[in-house]
Amino acid sequence: MSGLVELAADSFVTYLVVAAFVALDAVLPVAPSETLVAAGGVLAANQDLSLPILIAAAASGALAGHSVLFLLGRQAGPSLRRRLFRGKRAHDRLEGAAALLQERTWLLIVSDFLPGGRTAAMFAAGALDLPGSRFYAFVIPGAIVWASFYALLGYAGGSVFESDWEALAASLGAALMLGAIAEVLHHIRRRG
Repeated sequence: MSGLVELAADSFVTYLVVAAFVALDAVLPVAPSETLVAAGGVLAANQDLSLPILIAAAASGALAGHSVLFLLGRQAGPSLRRRLFRGKRAHDRLEGAAALLQERTWLLIVSDFLPGGRTAAMFAAGALDLPGSRFYAFVIPGAIVWASFYALLGYAGGSVFESDWEALAASLGAALMLGAIAEVLHHIRRRG
């Protein structure tokens, strides 16, 4: 019985570490949290961790990091816009970026799969005054898709990434695939 309690305690700590590392990586992308989540998937395949709880922990960490970046963007946004976008032409570009983000908010989901992309995109969403309800309508499912993708890669493939290049290729491939699907759905919606 004490072995079961130890495993549960270790697993709980593991899930907390995953969530904290993913949140930190979203804000300060120093090490790929994708590799950690895939490694957690390997442990889930060996029944050392629960796959659904691992996905929930990774998605929660991503959502926490996204929220911090969004709020930082909100706080810094007005002064950054005044400082960086002074002329008419610069102001027009800023308005164009805000309109693009409003129209294609699904880019926030794709940004999770790009190295450093989520850091820039989540901060920009806050700085460009994207409404919080619209932001969370996309980043919550995006965090779940991201966490599921990497946890399932680890679960299905064991030691998925032999090198950093393979992890990068998987991220870029997922970003391209999600972007293409979202763009097709966007065009279908506009026609309908």
